[in-house]
Amino acid sequence: MEEAEELLHWSDQQEVVSSNSPILFLFRLLVVLPAWLVSFFVLPVGFFYMVSSRPARNEARLYQKQLRAYFGRGVPKRISPFLQVLSFSLCIVEKIEGWMGKVPFDKIIKHDDDVGALISQLEAGRGAVVIGSHLGNIELLRSLSSYDETGVGRNVPVTAIFEMKSTEQFNKTLCAINPKAGFNVIDPGDIGIETISVLQEQVERGGLVVFAADRTSARARQRCIREEFLGRLADFPYGVFLLAALLNAPTYFMFGLRTKIWSLFPKYHIFIEKSQVDFHCPRSEREERILSLCREFVGKLEKYCRQFPYQWYNFFNFWLTSDGAQ
Repeated sequence: MEEAEELLHWSDQQEVVSSNSPILFLFRLLVVLPAWLVSFFVLPVGFFYMVSSRPARNEARLYQKQLRAYFGRGVPKRISPFLQVLSFSLCIVEKIEGWMGKVPFDKIIKHDDDVGALISQLEAGRGAVVIGSHLGNIELLRSLSSYDETGVGRNVPVTAIFEMKSTEQFNKTLCAINPKAGFNVIDPGDIGIETISVLQEQVERGGLVVFAADRTSARARQRCIREEFLGRLADFPYGVFLLAALLNAPTYFMFGLRTKIWSLFPKYHIFIEKSQVDFHCPRSEREERILSLCREFVGKLEKYCRQFPYQWYNFFNFWLTSDGAQ
């Protein structure tokens, strides 16, 4: 049975957080205790999850071995499913902290990349598309924006396009903690012509539209782009890159990553890199540019997997393609 589970599409797997009780418990602890103390509770929880979940152990090991095969023996330094599960457990705490407003902007380490260009663009009232992944804290930008902690001198509306099915219980709990967590979240299955028009208007008004591009659609699994990722073919969601093309706005890749696996007073890197692909082109060229945008994203994903190997939170066989090949 467990072997069969390891061959499931990510959206068919059981939600990791199947009850809201543990999340609410962490929330209540964070209300009365400092985050560094709450982090100690995560150690036994992460260990128990790793021991009790064979798929999580196997898929973490598969991913880490693929990293090492692609980059060499030093990445990661050791094959350790526990470090990856522990990092995931800490990320859950960080998400709760973020939606509680406990991750101020001064805890974010910015870099000499394109963050300045994005801030300048937003300051000028022009919006953008942001493409992220499940490497690191995918919700860092949204939680910061809910408290106007973006470094921009105005409110920046953020609409997120995320598959909701696999984290339904967790998302409901975050909404109970901060109702803004549920605002402007659209399931890809609900997107139609009217939705695209609304998203275009938001970008024109200076807002952000945010996608995660490392999981294929739950409803259209065959509609994908197959690219080599860490030396093996993997499927990426065609719809994400098509929507970026239709919105035809400057596109940025964003990754929010913890500086260390474990720290009593953690800080976070935010990496923002502008895509070299634009869609101001004849329609006949659009398809090739969609493929180029996907290839560019995969390159960025590989880059940051190498730097932060244990912060990968896709606990499924990433190289199981839509036709069943591995």
